[in-house]
Amino acid sequence: MTQEKKDEARAVQTPRIAMLSTGEEVLFGDIVDTNASWLSAFLFERGFQMTTRTTVGDSLQAISEGISTLADNHDIVIVNGGLGPTSDDLTAEAAALCAGVELELYSEWVERLELMYQQWQRPMPSSNIKQAMLPKGSAILDNPRGTACGFMVRIHGALCYFTPGVPHEFKTMVAGEILPNIQQNFSSVSQKQVHRIYTFGLSESGIANQIEALDLPVGVSLGYRSALPFIEVKIFYSDTNKQISEFIASVEQELSLNTLSVNQEVRDFTMSLMKEQGIGLNVFDYATQGYFHHWVSDASLKYHVDINSVNISTLLSDSEPGDYLNKIDGLYERFLLERSGSNALMITNTESGGVQFILETQDKILSQSVVFKRDYSFKARNIVISAIAIDMLRRHLKDEEMFVDYGSVTRVASSITIL
Repeated sequence: MTQEKKDEARAVQTPRIAMLSTGEEVLFGDIVDTNASWLSAFLFERGFQMTTRTTVGDSLQAISEGISTLADNHDIVIVNGGLGPTSDDLTAEAAALCAGVELELYSEWVERLELMYQQWQRPMPSSNIKQAMLPKGSAILDNPRGTACGFMVRIHGALCYFTPGVPHEFKTMVAGEILPNIQQNFSSVSQKQVHRIYTFGLSESGIANQIEALDLPVGVSLGYRSALPFIEVKIFYSDTNKQISEFIASVEQELSLNTLSVNQEVRDFTMSLMKEQGIGLNVFDYATQGYFHHWVSDASLKYHVDINSVNISTLLSDSEPGDYLNKIDGLYERFLLERSGSNALMITNTESGGVQFILETQDKILSQSVVFKRDYSFKARNIVISAIAIDMLRRHLKDEEMFVDYGSVTRVASSITIL
């Protein structure tokens, strides 16, 4: 069968996709292979499913054998890492060896490198020339964010894409260069759509119990992603119709009491609400030692929301157990006077080992105290506390029911005071 006939047959098939990660630091666990997990999710949401993931070290033999084995058994192989200018960057040489061709200098990428260094006002090291040495017959994949170009070459009939290991360079190349090429070669694959529901306070099994009675439409699948303390419910589908729309609405209704946001991460969603309503936030934090402010800072900057915070974890170190709450109250009053004009959120530890949340708005004071049902690490405890705090703020902004059950804590007190 000619290559043209193979390409025609391939276009109507679902491709078998493999990823080969290279590098001793990945193989031995010195760094987490976030590129691999990101690629799996990225492709799946666009209708392509990765079937194999392999990691090898930096030796020429290991990389060559990995490429050759995967190319023999897959339609697409995405190789990540080993395209730098140093002696242990051997991926291009391994690719040439597997393809049965020589490395050759691609002058267009040399010119690109020289232009980059001119713009950076730095001389280009001679070692960077290595990054323009690619297997003969390769197609360059552009890298607008770094010096290592990617390239595509056929090996044993498979489409093999070679990419830099730096995450932001890798992701840009996959989205801008590799995905369009895969879609062109496998045009019959329908892109999946994903409807995301971010929940808090329920377990995966609890969510499954709530929605298992719903009839799953043909062509729809469900997925769950657990990341303390949230559960993300993902509804995958290719084409929208009335039945699918009704199913999504039914799932949203079942989970509404514990839903933080839909199709938008909760921090972004809450900060967007604050931006729309022109509201700032003053945080008085005696429980997380500044974690809450750090956790929401990127979203607050993104939406230009003014957040001021005071971390008083060390201010009361000399207090007696019986009077530290009085001192907290005094500091809080001073804080409100200095930061008037915005909503104020107070998060403090309680003598019983729990946490108290007080949200003061223009017309009411909302308060709740919780205790934990299990022992958490310091970091995990701060994550749960921050989730409750942002949910409290979100519920106020959306004028939703303020106090709902969370599986990880027990609420021991709550109140709403109208000013």
